[in-house]
Amino acid sequence: MNENQVEYSTLADQVRQNVKKRIINQELKPGSRLIVSHLAAEMGTSLTPIREALRLLVKDGLVEIIAHKGAQVVMPSQEQFKDLFDVRTVLESLAINLAVPNLSPADYKRLEEILQAGDKSIEAEDPKAWLDTDEQLHSYIIQKSDNEVLFQLLDNIRNRINIFRILTAQLPARAKRAQKEHRAVVAAMKRQKNQEAEELIAKHIENTYEVGIGA
Repeated sequence: MNENQVEYSTLADQVRQNVKKRIINQELKPGSRLIVSHLAAEMGTSLTPIREALRLLVKDGLVEIIAHKGAQVVMPSQEQFKDLFDVRTVLESLAINLAVPNLSPADYKRLEEILQAGDKSIEAEDPKAWLDTDEQLHSYIIQKSDNEVLFQLLDNIRNRINIFRILTAQLPARAKRAQKEHRAVVAAMKRQKNQEAEELIAKHIENTYEVGIGA
């Protein structure tokens, strides 16, 4: 691979990360068209890295190519969301089982700090801040599973269901309930009650799904 190919690959990935962040933050909403020439003008690049970035985002499950229309942000059906949540439940339960033996007192202290930050965001009625702490908590536990493949799979899934996190964060009662569920999961982990923690995380994810679909 020559130097130009390295630079091109890096640029395409930068575009990919930029668009990915905008999708996750809901700046680009489900169903929004992604016009290559417009994105190239916005980012000051040629068309080629934009096309490559969109191809990678299709693999990420965040973008789809529609015949005669071009690229757009995916708009998963309820059935697709259900499939994503089912897989997420299994994988996060596995992450907990793998993470518990790796957690030290310092790790539990860090988890408590994240929980406290979540409490403050709820008191301040700041949904975005609460979403940040929610992401930190789940990601911290997943990282402690010490399984890179598991982390990558869950990162992809959580990105694709982010709209549900946005919806539930806007509901104060759900955010408070989710925070209690977080605390219960961490408490069970701390007691080395893996099965209980797995059951609690499964229920937590199920509750998030039901709120998101208005059940």
